[in-house]
Amino acid sequence: MTLRRTEVDMKKIFLILVLCFAGVASATAQNYTMKDTLKVKDTLRVPTYEELERMCIQLAAKVDSARQRAIEDSILIAKFIEESRQVGLASLPKPKKPTFWTNTLLSQFNFSQTSLSNWAAGGNSSVSLGGYIDARANYNKNSLIFENRFQMGYGFVKMFGDIFKKTDDRLLLDSKFGYRATDKLYVSAVFSAKTQMDKGYKYSASDTTLVSQFAAPFYSTLAFGLEYKPFDWISVNFAPLTGGVVVVTRPELRTKYGNKEDQKVRKEFGTQLKVNLAKEVVKNVKLTTDLTLFSDYLNDPQNIKVNWDLSLSMQVNKLLSANIRTNLIYDDKIKIADQDGNAAPRVQFQEVLSIGLSYTISNK
Repeated sequence: MTLRRTEVDMKKIFLILVLCFAGVASATAQNYTMKDTLKVKDTLRVPTYEELERMCIQLAAKVDSARQRAIEDSILIAKFIEESRQVGLASLPKPKKPTFWTNTLLSQFNFSQTSLSNWAAGGNSSVSLGGYIDARANYNKNSLIFENRFQMGYGFVKMFGDIFKKTDDRLLLDSKFGYRATDKLYVSAVFSAKTQMDKGYKYSASDTTLVSQFAAPFYSTLAFGLEYKPFDWISVNFAPLTGGVVVVTRPELRTKYGNKEDQKVRKEFGTQLKVNLAKEVVKNVKLTTDLTLFSDYLNDPQNIKVNWDLSLSMQVNKLLSANIRTNLIYDDKIKIADQDGNAAPRVQFQEVLSIGLSYTISNK
């Protein structure tokens, strides 16, 4: 009803405009000559009401058609924009889920071989092989930390005409759980275990003596205390409540490592201080060191056990590296015989220099 009324009003306005135009044209025509007047009358004709109505209807139809096309075009444009937006969103990389674990795996492999034939200067042909794995899995979220490290190393040398001789053998596991008490101080519990995989011998010109094997000895400790971590690359752990066991499964080796002949497991209880440092000192050169000091409340607390690991790794390129690892141990319970057969506590030192393949896998 409203649309029909609007159309009638438009028709009336249009008719008034046409009539005004006709009136102006008629008044102007009076100034012409009769001849011109006759020409104007012949050419100028006022449309009838029906014609004007028909023209208004046609005009309204064209307006409605244009409006409909504009609506359809707007819908198509909106669909195109939405499809383009969806395609753009699909092409964007999906945001990564937050991960609180940092996992790394370092593997190293080195090999050397010497062959001599009719060599006047003398010497022996030999082959040596070594490998080392250092795996870490660390969790850090809010006030909780959970750090784990597993180390395994093995190496040997073979002189032609001689037996295989072990040069490196280690199995180590360290786990630490901590709860943040302040910005740099944690309440912590630390577990560690250490042994070797293969039998070890002391070689002499006339004899070969077994001195170690798997779980002979085996060291394990559980320490409760506080950890101070001023920076990400260094931590100091002090544990006044530290319990440990020394297991020697081989009876003939028990006295060598401080156990009695019939004592397979020896218990320890004391305090432990542990310092860990891992830092890239210069580009592609990383220094890692672990120092552990332990005093046994139950037996000679004045005698401090020392275990100091140090590693310097120089990465030449993605696959080639040079590494030096040292291990210094002092334990007054371990008796080591000298060349004269006198057994006494002594400083133990191991150094492994390797140049070979190295590859690191990490999730960050």
